Amino acid sequence: MTKCMSFVDGVQIWHEPYLYSYHNEKFRDPVVIEKMAEFGMNFHEMEKMLKSMMEKVTVGKRMKNELFSFPWVKKQLETQDPDKKVIFIKDMAHILNNRYEHLPTVRKYRHTFLIRDPSRMYASFKNMMLKTMPEDKKSKMDIISDSIVYDVDKIYKYTFDLWKYTQQNLDPNAIIIDGTELATYPEKLLPKYFEAVGIPFEEKYLTWDSSPDVITEWKAALEPLIGAYYMNVIKSAVDSSQFIAPDKEPPSRADMTPDIVKCIDESLPYYNEMFEKRMKP
Repeated sequence: MTKCMSFVDGVQIWHEPYLYSYHNEKFRDPVVIEKMAEFGMNFHEMEKMLKSMMEKVTVGKRMKNELFSFPWVKKQLETQDPDKKVIFIKDMAHILNNRYEHLPTVRKYRHTFLIRDPSRMYASFKNMMLKTMPEDKKSKMDIISDSIVYDVDKIYKYTFDLWKYTQQNLDPNAIIIDGTELATYPEKLLPKYFEAVGIPFEEKYLTWDSSPDVITEWKAALEPLIGAYYMNVIKSAVDSSQFIAPDKEPPSRADMTPDIVKCIDESLPYYNEMFEKRMKP
């Protein structure tokens, strides 16, 4: 969705400014650093690796990671880019849990919640976590107890709570889109979405340049954005040229590990209520 929106006329993209702020807090916490070390993850070595990557990277509009904090982000989103027709901010709803005072209010934004079937999301989330784990830890990894920085089993609850808060305080017509439906029916959902948020839709927005160079135009924290790209966390999205429908059904419950089953069972009530209120294809 962010890659698609990068080609809207007169747009400025902000990529996960609140997530970077959240990570900056967590990765300055000695307890978190110690827990990372228990899993064979040397935070300081990771920092060195990222810094070496940065020497070969075009900075563009991206910024140093240390700038990002919750109050700073709010100020930027309320005061920046008066010459832009569209400001599009992509972020992770769950990390704003009970920190709603940092959402922009001086400048009014429309709010969109992109949701996904928990059966698909948690299987994908576990694969992402596995990429950062040493080989000897992978077979026994539990995404709930072994998560270092997130309340993994509460992601949907926190997203649901933010949706309710947004409806009551910021945007009574906050939009919900199901990610699988968007990827499957972009020609139906994108025009509806653009109309709802007041952006003129053009057919050209259904396909875009596959080059990753556009991310140099994003306002983002340089180091973690590049790290996420080269660790294949966001690479397929950044290299995309169109929405692609999932080519398989979500994994069956019988094939799921107990940690994923628990997360799904806790998440489904929140997902189902939001799904009922979604923008339909």
